[in-house]
Order: sequence, then C-alpha cells, then structure tokens
Amino acid sequence: MDLYSSLCTITKEENILRDEPMCRHTTFRVGGPADFFVTPKAKEEVRDVIRICKEAGMPYYIIGNGSNLLVSDAGYRGVIVQIYKEMNEVRVEGERVTAQAGVLLSKVASAAYNASLTGLEFAAGIPGTLGGAVRMNAGAYGGEMKQVLESAVVLTQEGELLTIPVEELGLAYRTSVVEKKDYVVVEATLRLKKGDQAAIR
Repeated sequence: MDLYSSLCTITKEENILRDEPMCRHTTFRVGGPADFFVTPKAKEEVRDVIRICKEAGMPYYIIGNGSNLLVSDAGYRGVIVQIYKEMNEVRVEGERVTAQAGVLLSKVASAAYNASLTGLEFAAGIPGTLGGAVRMNAGAYGGEMKQVLESAVVLTQEGELLTIPVEELGLAYRTSVVEKKDYVVVEATLRLKKGDQAAIR
C-alpha cells in the first residue's frame, strides 16, 4: 500500500493534500510544496499518521499555524503534519480550561475571559497555538505558560500518549521536556482563577 493510501485509512481524503504550497500555511507566506500536508482531527490520528511515516521511512515535521516559520522555496520532501484548525476544541469546566493543541492561544484567552477566568491575559497577543506555547513555555508581559499550565497530553517518540503534570514538564525560559525529548503536544489543561471580567479585559 502506498503512503497516500495508508494515510487515507487514518483520516479523510480532504485532510491529506499532495504537493501543497507551504506559503499558504506560514505567516511569512513563503515556502514551496510539501509532498504531503496532513491535518489530523484527533490525537489518535496524529499518533497513527506519525507511526505510518516512521514505518515508511518518510520524514515528517509538525507545525501549528506556521507563525515565524521559514520554509525553503524547494519545499519539503516528506509529510507536514499540521495541528491547527482541525484540532481547536476548547472546553471550560469550573476554573479549568482544557483544549486541543491546535487552538490559537488568543482563542483560549478569549474563552477564559468569557468565563471570567484570570491568569491567561498575557497570552492574548501571542500568535501561536497552545501546543507550541506549551512546547516552548511561551510568555509575554511577565507571564508564561508554566504559571497557568496544569498538565499536557503528549505523544512520545515511541507512539505512547502520556498525560504529564506541569511539575514534570521542565518548563524553563523558552524550553521544556517536550522540546528536549521531541514529544508532540496534543492537548493541555490550564488551571486559572475566577476574576473580574472588566479587569481581565
């Protein structure tokens, strides 16, 4: 079975593009075609796409919304796995916000604001996804992800889905265990506090 057919057993055909120009998926609007461009809809699909790439010996690269990403005009020989618009669900339960890794950080901050939850205001203007923010411990205006993160669900290099509490994520200035061990963030839970909506705004 060829790679395209294998990928079609995991996700829908419309989620698999061939020879896709990367300039459509980077904020700098540069980049030649990727052999395959896959947009999984769930953490299990991310796991299975990566497994198939490894079995086929096909290079792969994970991206979010492509902010600050430079791609060669020659494109990418392999599979780009984009965790973004197809994985952007957010749910608020009490003082916890749980979201898929592809959601924009600004959308998570808006959801927190709508629920009168404070602590994530610093993230409202960061132009990236939640997954990328966890991976690099994103921050601005004196705040950073380690102050609000409770746990993250990651995919290991062995294909295992693990839930890791913030204490074990090794979050430091623009780095984490996720980056050092090349894990893939697929979901995260934030712990915020009730606040005054006007003050949050």
